[in-house]
Amino acid sequence: MNLALLAPFGLVALAALAVPLLIHLVRRLELATTEFAALRWIAERVRPQRRLRVERPWLLLLRLLLLALLAVLLARPVWDGGVPASRPWAVVAPGVELSAARAAAGGLDAEWHWLAPGFPHTDEAAPSAAAPVASLLRELDAQLPSGQALAAIVPERLDGLDGERPRLSRKVDWRVVPGQAASPSAPSPAPIRLAVRYTPEAESSLRYLRAAVAAWNQREADRYVLDAQPADVPLDDASTWLVWLAPRSPALERWFERGGTALVAEAGDGGEPLWRDAAGRVLARSASEGRGRRIGLSGALTPAALPLLLDADFPDRLRAAFDGPPPAPTRATAAMAQPCHDAQVHGSWLRSTANARPLDAWLAALVAALFLLERLVATRTGTPADESAVAGGSVAAQREPLP
Repeated sequence: MNLALLAPFGLVALAALAVPLLIHLVRRLELATTEFAALRWIAERVRPQRRLRVERPWLLLLRLLLLALLAVLLARPVWDGGVPASRPWAVVAPGVELSAARAAAGGLDAEWHWLAPGFPHTDEAAPSAAAPVASLLRELDAQLPSGQALAAIVPERLDGLDGERPRLSRKVDWRVVPGQAASPSAPSPAPIRLAVRYTPEAESSLRYLRAAVAAWNQREADRYVLDAQPADVPLDDASTWLVWLAPRSPALERWFERGGTALVAEAGDGGEPLWRDAAGRVLARSASEGRGRRIGLSGALTPAALPLLLDADFPDRLRAAFDGPPPAPTRATAAMAQPCHDAQVHGSWLRSTANARPLDAWLAALVAALFLLERLVATRTGTPADESAVAGGSVAAQREPLP
């Protein structure tokens, strides 16, 4: 059971509590002087002393409470009655036989579910498709009550990871059984078309690009197509990568705006160093341009300006430059992917915000009742004060001002 605030910044309105407090401190009762003949000749012996006092403290208390409730209402409190911790959950990752999972659990009395989207019960058929294990563990940790135990039975090799060990708000009973997660069927690689646009002066550079494409096709037969044309030939929409060996033109700008990757014979501004020579001099940089990416050379695509053209690994370097940074690994051993417990992770927050009961209606009714009570106290007729100031044959009686 806990109380949560959906908009905690609403508590900033508590600063308004200073307004009625200052008003009640600064405000003074009006003094009305009444002349008495019998007191005219009595000398003033004790001069009334002024002291700090709060006028009508009950009214001040009501106003402070009213403003405090309004600030809490702006913070949108919700009440989570909590779900009593019941039987622990046991989730079985794809790639694990249900019988092996139950044997590994040692007769654990738990709610058995598949570690798959929707967390179906194990009475249903085992999921056939690969599942994002790391993401599902975080989702389940957010949905379960904070005090409920969680056990995970996983195969020795896991798929569906995202490059980082899951950080959960609870300790997970991590049990590994022999097996391997089903890998998603890899689609057939799509053909890649390398477009080259050049001026007559750069035609000699084509031999190195042809050699690179030929080396690529030795590993993946007939997957790479070289489209080498003069600079004035329009680019084909089917082109995947671009090598631009000509002055800049609107065609190149449109290529970047489409999100394409192009190797250009100009260094450009900024960017991450991509290739260096033996002396450490930067030969190429990778930088974003438009919606795409630019691979800028420090000079022409010739051995004099780019010595690594003659290296045997230049085709691999060129392919890696066009591919960009490799994706995060999605497969690892179960021991390496075991979730770590982090007390600072508020795993039950999603569950709290989804299932908690808002208190807005109750607070609004209480605010309305307090407002009516405050108006009633503020407008009632005040009683005469029992203090008076006697000065030079007159009496100064306190008279309460109108609210």
